[in-house]
Amino acid sequence: MDRELQQLEDLKRDQILSVAGVPYLEFRKSLTPNYPVVWRDILSGHLALVLTAVGAILIDTYYPSWRPLTIIICAFLFGYIHQYIQLFFHEAAHFNLAKDRKKNDRLANLFIGSLVGQDIKLYRPIHLMHHRHLGTPEDTEHSYFDALTFRFILESLTGIRVIKVLANREKVLQSRPSPETEKKKSTFGTQVVIGGLLNGGIVVISALLGYWSLAIGWTIGFLIIFPFFGSVRQLLEHRSEYAVSTNDYSKISHGQTNRMFGSGIIASTLGAAGFNRHLLHHWEMQISYTRLRDLEKFLLATQAAEILKRHKTGYFRTFKRLFTIK
Repeated sequence: MDRELQQLEDLKRDQILSVAGVPYLEFRKSLTPNYPVVWRDILSGHLALVLTAVGAILIDTYYPSWRPLTIIICAFLFGYIHQYIQLFFHEAAHFNLAKDRKKNDRLANLFIGSLVGQDIKLYRPIHLMHHRHLGTPEDTEHSYFDALTFRFILESLTGIRVIKVLANREKVLQSRPSPETEKKKSTFGTQVVIGGLLNGGIVVISALLGYWSLAIGWTIGFLIIFPFFGSVRQLLEHRSEYAVSTNDYSKISHGQTNRMFGSGIIASTLGAAGFNRHLLHHWEMQISYTRLRDLEKFLLATQAAEILKRHKTGYFRTFKRLFTIK
């Protein structure tokens, strides 16, 4: 297990005390979700998609000669924003979009799942198994099993990793025990159809209207850039700097690794919905990301301070440390 996380786990929660004398267990009771902030952040992502689409249309209309550059910029933005929005599905998996759990799931599928083709009820058990089996061959979210190489990046940009992820999720769902009278659920269900129709409709209508920067940019962004950021981000969160590239971590234990990525603009968007404070999330997975900053601030005034400080890094810094030629 990663040394910093092990030390944090070794700190008994009932013995953590701030310099002001506040017990952690007492402070934890105040860490309730801030739902207005959650929806501000989710809808900001949707607004960013709309504004990027409008920008693509306007540039195509008034500056058609800029189209090649417009497509490149829009593809990057659409992919990055899709990745940003999709991260809030994780928050929904922990029932933190709404106080009522059924409402939480309906909102997740409507505002996020319909866009990325996922069903929250199918994603949740897979994600909770990730918490349960992090660092072991049984982990269900394991991009970090592979080394960060040119091959990894190429697979992420060509859709190969998406196929691997979907195939693994389907395998997990089909292997889960269920009553004999109950039909096994599939990853490729209603939400995939809705997502396909929604995204396909945007592309087809844009093309028919002659807005090619929007049509092509959306397609490249969704199919290439979005999966690329998702795969690389998860690897940066969990891949150990001491992992051996020749080891097969689907057969031997990788060990738990989690990081803290700060709160800058990149960390807060590439690692939106609390992914930038991943160490804290895996320590207290039911606390809403809207309160992880408060949790971090509190712990920095306790005996856990040095553990958090030693574990702080950045996405670019981690990428540089983990990248290997082969």
